[in-house]
Amino acid sequence: MTGSQFRPRLALAVLLVVYVGLALAYSLVNPLYEAPDELRHVRYVRHISAYRSLPVQRAGAPRAQSHHPPLYYALGALVSGWVDVEDDVYYQPVENPFWAYRYWEVGNDNKNQYLHGPTRRLGPLSIPRMTGITLVVYLVRWITVLVGAGVVWLTYRIGVHVFPERPGLAVGGAALVAFNPQFLYLSGAVNNDVPAALWGAAVLLVSLDVLSQGPRLATNILLGVLFGLAMLTKIHLVVLFVPIVLAHGMALWRDRDWRDFLRTNIIVIGLALLVSGWWFARNQMLYGDPLGASVHSQLWNSRSPSDGWWALRQELPYLWSTLWGRFGYGQVALPSLVYHGLLVFCGVSLAGYLVPRDRSLRSRPAGLLVSTVAVFVAWVLFYTLVQPAGARGRFLFPALPAFGMLTVGGLQRFSPFRNGWLTTAITGVGMAALALYALGCVLAPAFSPPRPLSEPQIQAVPNPVGADFRSSHGSPDGAVVKMLGHQVAPVDITPGDAVEVTVYWKVMTRTEQNHVVFVHLMSETGVIIAQRDTYPGLGRYPTSVWDPGTVFADTYRIHVPETAYAPDHGYVQVGLYVPDGPRLTTEGGEDALQLASVEVHPRPGDVPNPMELNFGDKVALVGYSLDQRVVQPGETIGLTLHWLALNPMDVNYDVFVHVLGAENQIWGNTNSPLTDRAVCTNRWKPGTLVREERELTVSEGTPAGFYDLELGLHSSPHGRLKVLNEEGRPVANRMLLTKIRVTNGDR
Repeated sequence: MTGSQFRPRLALAVLLVVYVGLALAYSLVNPLYEAPDELRHVRYVRHISAYRSLPVQRAGAPRAQSHHPPLYYALGALVSGWVDVEDDVYYQPVENPFWAYRYWEVGNDNKNQYLHGPTRRLGPLSIPRMTGITLVVYLVRWITVLVGAGVVWLTYRIGVHVFPERPGLAVGGAALVAFNPQFLYLSGAVNNDVPAALWGAAVLLVSLDVLSQGPRLATNILLGVLFGLAMLTKIHLVVLFVPIVLAHGMALWRDRDWRDFLRTNIIVIGLALLVSGWWFARNQMLYGDPLGASVHSQLWNSRSPSDGWWALRQELPYLWSTLWGRFGYGQVALPSLVYHGLLVFCGVSLAGYLVPRDRSLRSRPAGLLVSTVAVFVAWVLFYTLVQPAGARGRFLFPALPAFGMLTVGGLQRFSPFRNGWLTTAITGVGMAALALYALGCVLAPAFSPPRPLSEPQIQAVPNPVGADFRSSHGSPDGAVVKMLGHQVAPVDITPGDAVEVTVYWKVMTRTEQNHVVFVHLMSETGVIIAQRDTYPGLGRYPTSVWDPGTVFADTYRIHVPETAYAPDHGYVQVGLYVPDGPRLTTEGGEDALQLASVEVHPRPGDVPNPMELNFGDKVALVGYSLDQRVVQPGETIGLTLHWLALNPMDVNYDVFVHVLGAENQIWGNTNSPLTDRAVCTNRWKPGTLVREERELTVSEGTPAGFYDLELGLHSSPHGRLKVLNEEGRPVANRMLLTKIRVTNGDR
């Protein structure tokens, strides 16, 4: 073996070792079932193990990924079927009701969808006990790690085909795949997207061989088998037919041998159907169509393509971010700067093909790579039109090897060195650094329980309190947890700001009941300005897994709504309660401790309580005021709203304002056209500022308590306008302005 051959193979070996190590670390950091659909994937595996049959899509039944072909799940059952599992196949883990809190932000606040059992520390990792269902999940995860290693190796082989004179670039393209944080994350999870990438890479590699050597019987047989196995892994891999046909077409184009073209493709398709056809026949018998799409559409709320164009426009940034690293169900995100940086890197790299230099990538292989990427992008865009969950970057994994090679090939055009190793070093080191950052600074903090405080840290706790919170359950003296101290910052805020409340807790006992921490920012009028409810440890350290004697710090970030009323004076209070039960109390009988005073100042502007709530890019609420916030049943609140027209409106909109109580019960209502001296909204010009006054009467018999003012716009027959966030994504079909307090006579 020559030195030029040894270097890329040694680099590949190092790359594979590092990849496997990182993927295993990702698998250990990520708790059970937090990866997308992992619970339903595991149910599929367990169904095959327990019942020796395939699950069937049924309405009203516990969900498994029953619409997927079974190859990956059969492999998982083969590997894990020997494990003794007490849990039912379709058991439901304990859910965290607070997990979706501000899911789009980077942070560690309630990113876990489920509550997890006790773990043990292994260096920086928290490792669960490897028994029962936990062992099953990790065995299948680790098989997926090996499948991912196969994807990396095949990507390298693809690079050798397309860059025969620059084998270093093959390593660079493989590194871009291996160190993609989303690929590493899913390689360490139970899912069929990484196996789909394996078959996508394998089909592309053999298709490149067809392109260079011409179609041969052995190659056609191999392609047919691979294509069949691909369709037994994930249905959308049927689009691999495009690069297969294109490779044969380009290989036979010079001789125009269309008879051979038809013969070779018939062999490939025939063998593929021989391998996978039984699955389509089963679907036809069970559901009345070979793909099972009709039942899938009903169960997963599919929509007509014509109804999804708005989603296609708005979901592209999400599609890009989930291609590179957006963990869980999207609630564990990397900083937006990372996604923008990757967009610039890939854009600049691909722009390298415009540089007039010696070609680093020949035209025919380039055409095959481009077509592979294009066909999967087209499929995902179509799927986004019909499925709310369509814009997921993992669906592009089968094209990731092709995209990786196109990227390093373009980047090489800027390099002064012909061999490609500088390009490989830039790509490999940069992506490896990103993978380590995503693991250690984003994924691990999102799910790891808080670290216990050391003795010096305990001695330095600010604002000492030393108050026990007690319950009728738990330890003999009733003490569940002790508040040692606290810190609140900032204490001068405006609407839209966040207040960080750090509480230092000492665990007194472990309880079977999971208690909830509440943090309220209260107005001096008695109205709740903002609140947080969460399990301790921001969902990562519930009381059912507490270690008595542990001292830890919990920081609760209270986001003051942009609609919060100002000016206002308030205070922060903290306590605990049993879900659907009473609050815990201190020795003095208090059910909450007041920590610090907070001043809420109005934001600068020409209208009261300035803000910008975007309703469907049509109109924005830019301010409001109330003449009172504490009322009695039967009294009327004067509400002034300030509107700004954003774009021309072709319909007339009505405004509704509700006094909203528990379980969305309405205790007061106003619903009338949004008008300015009878000028309907379809005559408003962009930039028009409108002030309108409304009266909202609280119903007689309204119980004393706190109520939200709910506001929105609607028209018939279009329904409610969506509220859009800064990225233009719909987040709700109404907004909560502020809270009011209803009393029975005392104010």
